[in-house]
Amino acid sequence: MAIRYSSLADPLIAYIDKDQENTSGRASSLLTPINYNADLFANEAKFFTGNYGFDGYIGVPGLLGPGGQQAAAHHNVAWESVDPDLSPTLRALTSAASVVGSKAVYGMSLLLQDTMPLVFSYPVLPTTLDGDGSDFEITLNDGSIVSPALAGFMPNLEYNERQTIVLAGDFGNRLTPESEGARYPVSVRIVNDGTPLQMLSAKGPVFATELSIDSSNSYVQGDGPKLVAAKLNTFSPLGEGGPIGVGATSASNSGSDLYGDQAQYRLRLYTSAGFSPDGIASLQPSEFNKYFILEAKGDNGEKISLTKSNQDYTIGKYGSIKVVGIADLAPAGTIENAAYVEDHDNYYDIILEGDLSAITRLRSVRMPSSGNYQAVYNPGGPGNNPDAKAAAPGPFTMPSVDHTIAIINDLNGAMTATYVEIEGAVLTNPLSNLPVGKLLGVAVEDTISGQQIYAYEDPYGRRFYTSFEASKDIASVLPSNLLKPKPIDLIDTTGFATDSSVIISGSFSRSASHSSTLQFYEVAGPDGGVVDPVTGRTLMPDESGYNYVARSNLLTSKNSSLKIENKEINKFQFNAEAEKIYAPLLINEVTGEQYFAFTGANSDKSAHFTALGPNGFCVEDLFGGGDKDFSDMIVRYTITV
Repeated sequence: MAIRYSSLADPLIAYIDKDQENTSGRASSLLTPINYNADLFANEAKFFTGNYGFDGYIGVPGLLGPGGQQAAAHHNVAWESVDPDLSPTLRALTSAASVVGSKAVYGMSLLLQDTMPLVFSYPVLPTTLDGDGSDFEITLNDGSIVSPALAGFMPNLEYNERQTIVLAGDFGNRLTPESEGARYPVSVRIVNDGTPLQMLSAKGPVFATELSIDSSNSYVQGDGPKLVAAKLNTFSPLGEGGPIGVGATSASNSGSDLYGDQAQYRLRLYTSAGFSPDGIASLQPSEFNKYFILEAKGDNGEKISLTKSNQDYTIGKYGSIKVVGIADLAPAGTIENAAYVEDHDNYYDIILEGDLSAITRLRSVRMPSSGNYQAVYNPGGPGNNPDAKAAAPGPFTMPSVDHTIAIINDLNGAMTATYVEIEGAVLTNPLSNLPVGKLLGVAVEDTISGQQIYAYEDPYGRRFYTSFEASKDIASVLPSNLLKPKPIDLIDTTGFATDSSVIISGSFSRSASHSSTLQFYEVAGPDGGVVDPVTGRTLMPDESGYNYVARSNLLTSKNSSLKIENKEINKFQFNAEAEKIYAPLLINEVTGEQYFAFTGANSDKSAHFTALGPNGFCVEDLFGGGDKDFSDMIVRYTITV
């Protein structure tokens, strides 16, 4: 481990230190713009799993106080038998959350809510996640579509994590699919709620809208928790920790915190759900032998199994490997006993030391889950004494089964990413969605892996840090002769309360010799119809008089007419009414032509707008479509209250 900081890193370190000092205890404290040395578990943004977690464990009445065990049983929640002399905390006794505790964390009253952990390949940009769950919709087995009550990162709260989002809501019951009355999720999808969810790739932010996956049911045999990825890196402390108010169990629990200089390498295991030997108890640092087998490839391709910690394994001519122990559990120094409580997130770090050549021979991780090896449950498991008198009747979630997953070799750190905005949201390029900035230099460098984090400053003087190259402050250009323009996302505020005003903000650019002005007008629906304020009649885009009526419905709020100099990128912000739909209108100030997003309304009957992913569009400003590069004006926006 050799991390080198330049003076450019001082503001970054200060910002993260301040964020860690947040003692609010709220889930919303994690929605700050920090992804720091976060793992990328694949080469594309995707779901690994989006499964039904467990039923009725969030917001359980009566858990606090002397009657907690009886309250748990009454609400069919498992309870752990732990020696009272160990002074176990509530989390050592049950994986359920009390009504009081969940309200303190989420700021709302929750009663017997279910959970769904959504496990992604990339870290999610925290500022794009809406805590009300509006980024997601869940389809149930009866065909109905439900929305979660909330969405958040907890317990996946560390800066180098945040690839998993946990939903809470009413998603089903514990009946298996073949049972009458069974209710359960069959799929989950990311939707555009006005502030599209984004993830962080090696090259920068990417949109996650429309990603979806089928859901398995943890109450069905064979659908217990599992490993979804295993990634091998040189050990680095970058990105460890999070706000102390919600992350006390995640503090000081890294490989170096537990094992010091023995932490040469980190094999991060990424899971479909939190692991537990019974649904409540924790995995402990010395328990590698109980759960895992690492498999390496020897001189002649033979398989070498690493089954014990603190034992040197010779990997042929390549040298040796030792499994030191497990990290990313409880803080270093926590006594290992039945009251031990880890952070119960979706990550377990196998800490390794040894020869680099031998380390590179590691190939897979196996969880036998039977025989001499302990199976694991998600937090809806039965506990250690399900047959106790007056215990919860169940049913409970199912255990893991034997499975193996290949190891991703990322010893060069290419599959990690950083993006931290320390002075608020920075200007972004509307085409690439990359932050726009001037490179100030290298702020952080890992001298072993070669990873670097750069300091930038955007055109408004706001500092930010990335592991990828930011956009230059000049408008981007698309290839010419785009043959199949796509319908754009209109500004749709119909999902907001009628009495509210919404904020439309974003960035736009121009790459055109002609100066143009972009305005917005109210339409009656996604087909572009406009209501004549005099007659009340709705005109469609291909009808005579549409142009005039559209202009009589122009949005007139301050700064809602957008104009920009050639080659520039600027930000914008204006207010609009809720419960409305607005369409764009471009006026070429040189030719006087007006172009709509609906081809039938244009005098040349050509397309002049095309979609650019969620909440983005590109415009062609010349009659007949010009060169059809649609780069003359590019706009990307979000809708917030």
